[in-house]
Formats: sequence, structure tokens, C-alpha cells
Amino acid sequence: MPAFHSLSEKQVHFLVGYLRSLQGKNHIGAASGDPKHGKDIFFGKGDCSTCHTISGKGGFLGPDLTNHAATSSAPAIRDEIVKTPRAPAPGYRSAMLTTATGDKLEGLIRNEDNFSVQLQTKDGSFHFFKKAALQKIEYLDGSLMPSDYRERLTESELNDLASYLLTTPDATKVAVPRKDDFE
Repeated sequence: MPAFHSLSEKQVHFLVGYLRSLQGKNHIGAASGDPKHGKDIFFGKGDCSTCHTISGKGGFLGPDLTNHAATSSAPAIRDEIVKTPRAPAPGYRSAMLTTATGDKLEGLIRNEDNFSVQLQTKDGSFHFFKKAALQKIEYLDGSLMPSDYRERLTESELNDLASYLLTTPDATKVAVPRKDDFE
């Protein structure tokens, strides 16, 4: 394999991670928690499944986390859960729309062009509007993901949740690092 002098140190890191993922599930840096309890937290107390999906179960407002841990370590997963302030991932920009009648709708912009906007509200409903028919579009800073997980969950529960997420990747699929990891 040739040396890739044009790659940054971060890009080399992710390339090595990708190559390791081809060998099977990444167990480096396993979490110290209980994955069975972590699953209960994901689908219960943590309320993660309201927005996120694991293997087809859960919500669809947030990203599917089934294979998220295939290219992440336990500390990285844990840090992402408690991270504040949180910048929304691409495709997850939130907004508050005010209709012509003064009704307000908050959710994720799923599609937008010069003339229209499509918003998905927290209940999963899609709303399609012509921009000319709206009083106001207010783009919101941050993410819809709660920022209080340090208060909501104990240290042990956070470790359990990270441990569960490490067990979810589908071993039959190749884990490809996310594009934004290379930038």
C-alpha cells in the first residue's frame, strides 16, 4: 500500500479506523457499562427512541443510530450524548414557522428551496408551505436533541447507554466513516 502523504493526520486516523472495521466489530475502548440496561435506557428513561432508530425500532426525527458505533469509541459516544452546546447534523436544521393565521410550528426542515419549505414536527407529521404564505421562518440555533442528559442520567446509566450503542452495529455491513469525519 503506498504512503498517502497528501492525507492529514485526521484522515489517516479515519482511514485506519475504516480498515479495522473491515476486520469485524471494533472492540477497542469498550465501555464499562451494562448493554442490557443501556437498551432499557435507550427505549425508556433516556427517551432516545422517541427520535432515534436502532435496527428499525424507534423514532425517525433524528439519525438512525444502528451503525453509529461501528466507527466510534465508547468515550466518543458518551461525549456526543452529553455534548453542549450541540450543533445540528447536516439535514437536521430546526426552525419555527409562523403561518398566515399566526399558528407556530417547530420542527426540522426536511426540504427547502426559494419558494417552499417542508417541515417535520416532533410528532412526525410533515407540513408543506409556500414561503409567500408564511408570516415568518425563524431558524433555530442548536439541535432538537435534549441537552440535559448529565442531569437526566447518572454516570453509570450513561456508560450503560454507550455500551448498548456499541452492541448495535450490524456486523454484516461494512462501516463507512461519515463524510464529515474527513473534513
